[in-house]
Amino acid sequence: MKFSVTTDKLQSALTAVMSAVPAKSALPILGNVLLETEGKSLKLSTTDLEISITTTIEAKVTKKGSVAIPAKKFQEIIDALPQTDIEIEAISNRIEMRFGTGDYKIAGMPADEFPRLPELNPAKEIKIPADVLRRMIHKTAFSASNDETRPALNGILWQTSGEKMRMVATDGHRLAKIEADNTKLQGLYGDMIVPPRALNLVNRLAVDDITEVGVTFNENNLIFTCGGNTISTRVIEGPYPNYEQVIPKYNNKSLIVAKSLLADTVRRVAILSNALTHQVKFSISKNTLQLSATNVDFGGEAVEKLPCQYDGEDIEIGYNAAYVLDILKQLECDEVRFSLSTAVSAAIITTMEPTSDYLCLVMPLRLAD
Repeated sequence: MKFSVTTDKLQSALTAVMSAVPAKSALPILGNVLLETEGKSLKLSTTDLEISITTTIEAKVTKKGSVAIPAKKFQEIIDALPQTDIEIEAISNRIEMRFGTGDYKIAGMPADEFPRLPELNPAKEIKIPADVLRRMIHKTAFSASNDETRPALNGILWQTSGEKMRMVATDGHRLAKIEADNTKLQGLYGDMIVPPRALNLVNRLAVDDITEVGVTFNENNLIFTCGGNTISTRVIEGPYPNYEQVIPKYNNKSLIVAKSLLADTVRRVAILSNALTHQVKFSISKNTLQLSATNVDFGGEAVEKLPCQYDGEDIEIGYNAAYVLDILKQLECDEVRFSLSTAVSAAIITTMEPTSDYLCLVMPLRLAD
């Protein structure tokens, strides 16, 4: 194998694929990046067996071939080089990099030891608008669980069977659900649980100049293509919990408050909240919202009042401040609506738009007596 390419192109390609290189692995080959040349292109691939990333760039290829080389060491060398042309040649699983007056050598591994990656079948690929997919991922991924004992909740549920495609994520304490018109996938598939890490990679690589993302649905994996990048991921085995049962249908108390004012106030009051629960108490009365927190370890208390629109009976509810702030970050509006029922039932948080395609839910914390 022999090719030449500019270091900036190589740097960009390595940045794209490094996310699939595991920090530690019992299989040494997984710490490598697979380099393959053919025609006028160089293909770089990495995998941790759950997720794989491949990116293709233009290169001046003088000899076809492939080799696997240590990914992190290779990236360190390329990142340290000035912007220049570099020639790379592989002989007997050892690569030599030449540029200007420099000459670097790295021992690699045979390409046939690298795990076989899922094959892309262009005939099965379906194109989805990139902006729609990016928005759906961004609005839900923050709510996915990190609890390894409940693997289904570690993923984002992607439902594609109806007139709307839907993404849902929950960790049992909060939930985010978003919908979009489904003209491409309707009736073709069902429910799948996708690792947020893979979807976040799609979000990062489907940059603004990419208008469509290709999706290929296979029995055990999904393959995404965006620009010169291909991301494949295993899907998580279900079933996903029945999230519809958790979303209240009869929350008849409505609290409306300025989003920025609420976020700033929650952030300040939470400084003196309990270090474990991060609890901030919402004391809601007619057109007044009082936020308070107590930290007995510091002997500290914080209380602030802010205006709101509320006409129901007085109610006190405790929330994890971090969860509330995460949700407020996602809402693109000036005012937010909390639809409430009781102090021990979930709150639905939305924008003021009556036909909003996005809602979040947060479970309350039990207030101390």
